[in-house]
Amino acid sequence: MFGESARNSIDFDLIESQFRHLMRVAVSVREGAISSTLLLRRRAGSRKNATYTAFREVGRVIRTVQLLRYLSDAPLVGG
Repeated sequence: MFGESARNSIDFDLIESQFRHLMRVAVSVREGAISSTLLLRRRAGSRKNATYTAFREVGRVIRTVQLLRYLSDAPLVGG
């Protein structure tokens, strides 16, 4: 988001292209068809998997939003 290189940018196109797969996995976890622990264990070694990479990008989005919320809400005390 703040980086100059593409390496530091969130790949929103990947998230969009994998959206149906992401939702399918999320519904499967929600309905108990697969546990999140098993899913993480099974996908941990497959970094070339587009859905795995898209979930990682979604995680980066969530972390960025949480950080921005914290910084906007937290009283920053100057030294």
